[in-house]
Amino acid sequence: MRRRLIAASCALLGAGGARAQSGDTVPPSTPSIATPAPSDEWQIDSALAYYHEDGRIRAIEPVVDVAKNLANGQVLGLNLTFDSLSGSSPNGALPSRTAQTFASPSGTSLTDPKKTYTTAPGQLPVDPNYSDDRLAAGASWQIPITRVTQTTFGGKLSYEHDFFSISGNAAIAQDFNDKNTTLNVGLNEEYDSIRPIGGTPIAGSDYSSFDKNGGDKTKNGISGLLGVTQVMTRSWLAIFNLAADRFTGYLNDPYKIISVVDGAGNTTGYQYESRPDHRTRKSAYLENRVGWDRASTALSLRYMSDDWHIHSETAQLQGRLWLADQDKYVEPTLRWYKQTAAYFYTPFIPAGEQGSTSYASADSRLGEFHALTVGLKYGEKLAGQHPGINGEFSARIEYYQQISDGHLDAPGSLQGLDLVPKLKAVLVQIGWRF
Repeated sequence: MRRRLIAASCALLGAGGARAQSGDTVPPSTPSIATPAPSDEWQIDSALAYYHEDGRIRAIEPVVDVAKNLANGQVLGLNLTFDSLSGSSPNGALPSRTAQTFASPSGTSLTDPKKTYTTAPGQLPVDPNYSDDRLAAGASWQIPITRVTQTTFGGKLSYEHDFFSISGNAAIAQDFNDKNTTLNVGLNEEYDSIRPIGGTPIAGSDYSSFDKNGGDKTKNGISGLLGVTQVMTRSWLAIFNLAADRFTGYLNDPYKIISVVDGAGNTTGYQYESRPDHRTRKSAYLENRVGWDRASTALSLRYMSDDWHIHSETAQLQGRLWLADQDKYVEPTLRWYKQTAAYFYTPFIPAGEQGSTSYASADSRLGEFHALTVGLKYGEKLAGQHPGINGEFSARIEYYQQISDGHLDAPGSLQGLDLVPKLKAVLVQIGWRF
């Protein structure tokens, strides 16, 4: 969910291009091309996003993106992000005909009423006291090497109470064909440290034993992008990117469990999930933008596959219509997404078969589903409209709905229950560029 929110915020700030290749469940809106600030002046993009899932997570995220043009065509960029999440988070277990009791992440038994919560019969098990705060800061430095070559170096730090991440990146862009063709190559290296609340559970162990002796964990990732941008005509721009990344290390969600169910549909226990310790993703992204005097449109297609056997397709159509004296505009967006399930996606484990497979996870984000997003953005240039105020104001609203496509052959009393409920969410963003 956090990646979904960050992607949407970055799209508002015009930073969606790179994230469109990140492999997130919900890709960002079509990136916009920021207008460079005059030399020696600062340009600030700010946004405030509110995200709300029906009956689940709520999040508030302010973002500030600052850019300054330096001497000799250099550009310094700074970014600061804070997001605060609260609400109810699914723990991976299935609904049941009877009430179910779970421990909070810091709990050590199912008998301490101060560190347990109970889910009513027929309801999706969620931790009702979920909360998390995250602070991230990043910087980039764009340096022209020649008239047709420029490099960019950057880094980012991210901190929350159970997670720390540091990353660095470098990219080079080369213009050809009278600057009608641009070739881009980029690399990113990431290191993450995971310190789960209450300790790291032993993957695949019995939930009731609370065997959390795994210690702190780490993971490393490296990603690369190769892209080309081509000016086709005076009003048509095409973009094609190939991207790949590989993560190794601890890839589990330490707070996710799997229900153990007998033939009658009764939940007899739970097991901590276990995922592979490596994942490689590859994607291809194609976008075409066409502009006219008072309108423009962008159509993007993306395909991703990984060695967890997840394949996804994304299609997005976005338009812009200028109003009045071209000082106001509206941008409707329609996005469709579909993915297959990971080969180890396991909604429940039949009783007696615990530990029979190497990997298993009931995380619905790894299941088969499709999703639809519809959105509308309004923007207004403030220069000349209000005395003493410059820049641009914008507001966006998006509605997201995710529906499971996988057939779950539920045994006994589980039949008739909504085992994988639809996910509905609303995102509202307010932005100001000056």
